[in-house]
Amino acid sequence: MIKYPEKLKNGDCIGIVALSDGANLEKIDLAEDNLKKFGYDIKETKNTRNSHKLVSCDGKTRAHEFMELFKDKKVKHIISARGGEFLMEMIPYLDEYEEEIKNLKDIKFVQGYSDTSLLLFYLTTKYNISTLHAENLSEYAMNLSNYHASLKNTLDFLVKKSKIFIQENFDKYEEEEYKEGNFKGYNLTKKVNYKMINNKKNKACFEGRIIGGCIDVISILIGTKYDFLKKFSNQFKEGIIWYIDNCELTPMEFYRKLWLMRNVGWFDNVKGVLVGRTFVKDTQYFTKVDALKKAFAGLDIDIIYDVDIGHVPPQLTIINGSYAKVEYDNHKFKITQSLI
Repeated sequence: MIKYPEKLKNGDCIGIVALSDGANLEKIDLAEDNLKKFGYDIKETKNTRNSHKLVSCDGKTRAHEFMELFKDKKVKHIISARGGEFLMEMIPYLDEYEEEIKNLKDIKFVQGYSDTSLLLFYLTTKYNISTLHAENLSEYAMNLSNYHASLKNTLDFLVKKSKIFIQENFDKYEEEEYKEGNFKGYNLTKKVNYKMINNKKNKACFEGRIIGGCIDVISILIGTKYDFLKKFSNQFKEGIIWYIDNCELTPMEFYRKLWLMRNVGWFDNVKGVLVGRTFVKDTQYFTKVDALKKAFAGLDIDIIYDVDIGHVPPQLTIINGSYAKVEYDNHKFKITQSLI
């Protein structure tokens, strides 16, 4: 059974914590001011604005600061200040809070992507606590007049009482990598074009529990005592929908990670796969499509790629652990997520 937090109300408090690197100092005040304009109070943890050697502070302190917010009854939602590189350092220290996490009645959504997705994946697969794969804090710094539908979708989901959340593919995406100094909004210049692997009809429909994240980081749990994916997956006869975001892996590295995931059984109960766009370029001899074809060869499942997921804005809001239905027909995409 998946545990879902309550929705937000006007005046609720949002906690901001640096789970990996410290916040972008050019954007944090703008982002927090915008969230206040939407009617929320803000609570930062002590090291949110610190950054030294790509982390806000040591792993134990980050785990403590996260739990400070997670246990705080006044905090109703948590957003990661930023992505980064070394969130995994805090995972072992969360074991110290295992019984507290299990017994928490006042749970809340934890939101973010990139390195943050490792914590989301861990919380959902170990504790069946639903988490939110969506924007980190920095994205909320853009001018309110230019707020993209993707951000509005996340904010709407957090307040609407409905247990059904429907999204469709966006029209355009940002071809050039996001510039740190750009506060105005996304620079959407390229037409969105979802594609499929080994499906001549270019049409698909599949359902299951959705789980995933940034493959660069979630895959490092394989072979560790923090890998709970198969336990999580085996609970659900309806099967699993995977979504995968590739941040920095070359096509060859991408294939090696997918091969590893398949050979430890992470795809045993899979009904379909969604693969996000990436800024990583294909090589002359091996492409991301080659990686997907080789990794999923022989599996009778639908694979849709260049989806609005992850590092190439805009992105869909994914509710980890929710029951999802994916409908795709000749570049038209709809995902319905149910909080059941």
